Amino acid sequence: MQGTFSNLSTGRSINFHKLLAISGLAGTLLFGFFFLFVLPNCVELIWDRVIIACYSLFLYILSYKKELKPKRYAALILLLYYLYTTQVLISLVLNDFTLFYVVSFFITLQAIGFSIGHERQVFWYFFYVVSFCLASLVMDATMSARDKMIFGSIISCLGILIYMAAKIKCKFFGDMKMNENLMKSMVSKTENSVFLTDVYGNILDVNSMALEMFGYTRKELQDNDFKILRKYELTPEEVMEGLTALSDERFWTKQTTLLKKNLDEFPARISISLIKNGRKRFMIYYVQDITEVKNNERAITEEKQKAEAAAKAKSQFLAVMSHEIRTPLNGVIATASLLQKADLTLEQKEYADTIKKSGDSLLMLINDILEFSKMESGNMQLDSHNASVSSVLFDVMKLLAPHAEAKGLDLKINIDRAVPDQLWLDSHRLKQVLLNLVGNAIKFTAKGNVSIECQSLGINKQNVFLKFGVKDTGIGIPENKIHKLFKSFSQVDSSTSRKFGGTGLGLAISKQLVELMGGDIVVASVDGKGTEFSFTIKCAVGDESVGTNKSQAKELAEIDISNARVLVAEDNEINIRVFQFMLQSLKVKADFVINGQEAVEACKKERYDLVFMDMQMPEMDGLEATRILRKQNHFPLNIVAISANAYADDKAQCLEAGMNDFLPKPFDVDQLKAMLEKWVKPKLEKMDNAA
Repeated sequence: MQGTFSNLSTGRSINFHKLLAISGLAGTLLFGFFFLFVLPNCVELIWDRVIIACYSLFLYILSYKKELKPKRYAALILLLYYLYTTQVLISLVLNDFTLFYVVSFFITLQAIGFSIGHERQVFWYFFYVVSFCLASLVMDATMSARDKMIFGSIISCLGILIYMAAKIKCKFFGDMKMNENLMKSMVSKTENSVFLTDVYGNILDVNSMALEMFGYTRKELQDNDFKILRKYELTPEEVMEGLTALSDERFWTKQTTLLKKNLDEFPARISISLIKNGRKRFMIYYVQDITEVKNNERAITEEKQKAEAAAKAKSQFLAVMSHEIRTPLNGVIATASLLQKADLTLEQKEYADTIKKSGDSLLMLINDILEFSKMESGNMQLDSHNASVSSVLFDVMKLLAPHAEAKGLDLKINIDRAVPDQLWLDSHRLKQVLLNLVGNAIKFTAKGNVSIECQSLGINKQNVFLKFGVKDTGIGIPENKIHKLFKSFSQVDSSTSRKFGGTGLGLAISKQLVELMGGDIVVASVDGKGTEFSFTIKCAVGDESVGTNKSQAKELAEIDISNARVLVAEDNEINIRVFQFMLQSLKVKADFVINGQEAVEACKKERYDLVFMDMQMPEMDGLEATRILRKQNHFPLNIVAISANAYADDKAQCLEAGMNDFLPKPFDVDQLKAMLEKWVKPKLEKMDNAA
């Protein structure tokens, strides 16, 4: 680093010493003129001033020599100091230490003392001055001893004071020089390009890395505006942002595009620092080429987009496959459920039960894969609503009690009285976790009992913290195998899947759901004695007025739906036959159409109590047909979506289109009956009241 960077500190360059040389020449001529013409009574030697004037002129001319070394030139200037001081001292002695000469002497002494840059040179300079003065006083025969002592003391004290001041100055500038050298070393070794500019952005100096990065020479860059390196000029907003940052924090960083000398462009990060040197202000630009960083970011973005596209493709594939599998599976499960209710022999009933169980197992497998896909893609979300915790637990017990009874197990529920009945939570997801844990407990327990517990961990103004526990007396889990429980497609023992069945996804999905509900799931087990799964969730306090008082709850009587008038819009031949069988078994009259357009026309001709509308049909799908019916029909019309698409988004689309409910395929006759009772009942009651 040269030039301006070095001038920022001590200024001990050739230019500075050249200024001292011309000052010495001017001072010699000025004082010589003053002594010759203003003070004619003074004693002066002309030749000494002529020698000094000529030497000063010589040094000034010498400064223009390009190969001149600064250290050698500084030594020649130091010699000028001694010659000039000697001339002043001779004039002082010749004029008997006259006051005017004493003042001139100390002005010279102070000026030269503060011009010397090193402590050792300052010491020898003042040692020479004081020694010369004291020796002159001793040899002076005209001055009294008293005057000699006074002048000697004054000269010695003032000399020492000026020396101390000059020494402090030398140390200060020495420290600055050290800091400057350190800065030079750091700047020269940095991999970044460094620019020194004034506050207007005019380039004063650069480091070697900047020259290498941009392809310019130092002379080409100096005195040019930094904007010659920018591809785009700063906008007024960016200028204000930079000025504010530099004013408040003295630092500003920004990414931009810069240009090399050959007009090649590259992305760069510029960090600007504002520094002060006395009253002057400068800015240091640190320029980093971030081409590699940008390339890495671009590569990461591309990989992310590919991963997202792959995840989307997989999700779409699973959705399509789910739809295609659920459609025929609906026929299997629905037909099997009808067979179970038929008058069969014992052997035939066993066949029907086997078909139904196999269909349910296949449906569970499909549901687990879909849930895992949503979990893996981060699309699993909660649908919180006002719900009864006790209802969720009793629903789980009602669904799984037959399995427990078949194995002779005692299934128990214990609910803490401190648990509010109505809470704001996703009851479907909570039920899903409990069904998985309780189902596993029953599956892996041969004798004994399975218990479900729910207790309150605390309630504040906003949240309720609940803890659920599922405990069994089953086979237990070895301690060294527990870590495998919550891994996807993982079983504690490979033989487990053969003996008990399962995909190994249930616990992984349950863990994800519990974490979505703001909790955590843990397991404690003793091999051969039993296992306890416990998990916590966080939910909001619900509206108690919405809930049903358990003490006043009664079983509702069977509802006669045989008078209901139903329309089924379905294009799949197998599903049409299944609907016909199930509705005939329920003694419900129904009309059938194969697309949305026919459904719209049928509703114009007939007043239906309920419409089962398939989402995907040729010519016009169920969503579009529903929108048209909602615009055209002025009488209340309940529409229930039937679809093999089981994602939450599909249900949301149906409700947004104007449908009342959603019945996913496959479903059995009991689920169909429950849907009829839910939506036909209000209409039948209204008709009875009118009659």
